[in-house]
Amino acid sequence: MPAQRADFDTPWKNIFDSHFQDFMEICHPTVAREIDWSKGYELLDKELSAITKDAESGNSRVDKLIKVSRRDSQEALVYFHVEIQAQKQTKAVFQKRMFVYHYRLFDRYQMPIVSLALLIDDQPKWRPSAYEYALWGCKLQFNFVTVKLLDYKDKEEELFASTNPFALVLLAHLAYLKTKKDAQERLFSKFFLTRRLYDKGWDKADIIKLYRFIDWILELPEPLEVEYNKQVNDFEQEKKMEYISSYERMCMKEGRISALQHQLQRKFGAIPANYQKCIAQGNDEELFTWLENVIFAGNIKEVFEEQPSTIKSCEQG
Repeated sequence: MPAQRADFDTPWKNIFDSHFQDFMEICHPTVAREIDWSKGYELLDKELSAITKDAESGNSRVDKLIKVSRRDSQEALVYFHVEIQAQKQTKAVFQKRMFVYHYRLFDRYQMPIVSLALLIDDQPKWRPSAYEYALWGCKLQFNFVTVKLLDYKDKEEELFASTNPFALVLLAHLAYLKTKKDAQERLFSKFFLTRRLYDKGWDKADIIKLYRFIDWILELPEPLEVEYNKQVNDFEQEKKMEYISSYERMCMKEGRISALQHQLQRKFGAIPANYQKCIAQGNDEELFTWLENVIFAGNIKEVFEEQPSTIKSCEQG
């Protein structure tokens, strides 16, 4: 399997910007029922960055601050934290940090704060939930809300049946945890979840956002990524749907050209000008074929040999 992308927090940050309500409704329905979603919600990332400026750098966490309106017409803040890699810190450190940020936010805004942590690591027993200390009769106990993604492992059928878009987010990350050492199984999971995007009746904008998340989380080795793209392309042609294939990475011709050029350069060195011209003029089917051919070709000419007219044109320059 390829190494996980360095900025693993990026897809989580993006998905919460657009699907925070969906997350709350599926993972914390009690709180979700107390929020007046008709008034929307406000992302306060810049304000939060001032509060958490001393946070450790790296890709192991995501912090969000979101202002919501309660059904009793009052406002509240939800400090939302996604913890990705539990092994990077002790439970005590994590719990203290949750308390410190909670207090800083309350001190600044003077309104109720809900601190909520989503634990998406692969350690079932790692479940921080409170910070407390006591000395000489003075006692502090701070409890925060936690959602453990692994707890949904036995609820996959329920998630598949759900019409809530965030169910697919949970399924994608569960698939990531399950397929860390099995590239073929990840290919199957990625294509299966991609097909599910079409079955729920969601609009194009939602499909694109969810596809971005699935594509990022379930990264494949390059040969299997080529196979995945062909499967999706064939499926879209069969269903006469183009929600994803019209989008940048999967269907944007420039993306496939860049990938093909990268593969050719890595395997064969500099690409002659005549082949560069053919690549630029290739259609979708040809680009897919050439990407596959790179894997087994012994020289650059063999990459293009399945299209005799094309190779003749390339050779003539």
